[in-house]
Amino acid sequence: MGEKPAWGDTRVITLGISAEGPTERNFVSHVLAPHLLNFDVHARAVDLGGNVSLERIKRDLRPLMHQCHRVTTLYDYYGFKHRGERTAEQLVEAIGTLVDEESRWRFLPYIQMYEFEALLFAVPQQVAQTMGGGVAEAEVLAAAVREKGSPERVNDSWETKPSRRIEQLFPGYRKPLHGIEILNATGLDVIRQACPRFNAWVTQLEQLGQQAA
Repeated sequence: MGEKPAWGDTRVITLGISAEGPTERNFVSHVLAPHLLNFDVHARAVDLGGNVSLERIKRDLRPLMHQCHRVTTLYDYYGFKHRGERTAEQLVEAIGTLVDEESRWRFLPYIQMYEFEALLFAVPQQVAQTMGGGVAEAEVLAAAVREKGSPERVNDSWETKPSRRIEQLFPGYRKPLHGIEILNATGLDVIRQACPRFNAWVTQLEQLGQQAA
């Protein structure tokens, strides 16, 4: 993906994904990219190494926009620096302005609520099984979802953010390793049914291949 794509060639859609860190990059490589190949979309992620801010995003988007037909993002709302009181939708709008106006049709910015681990709350039994827990631990995760109404609403303070809740139950949890193992065991369909925001984003990415047909 080091060369500028041939914009007239729509046989293959290359998708660059600016990801927050290694967890999100591994998710793209091992879960999302293989899924999108079924829709003739070839995805690749480059991670920012954390500390996501508008300034860093702008810098990292430039090569992706040059190399790929389409570009999207995968950042956690919780980890976004200097977000202030802005909602996820407002941040998405701000990210969109970082790309030249003539190229914005190729750009689909996305922010995960509240962080990547929220997706794991859609499958509490699988989390417990993977991490060596049982019914009691799975119920703690399921109860958090019932309280908030959706995995994507599990909130974002230090003590209650999704990853912290999992780490409190399972001190051996490692973000880049276990999250991908859990999602590979369950598949995307179950996650998408429980996480409408995430599902809408994946649907948009699938449709890129259909648009090129």
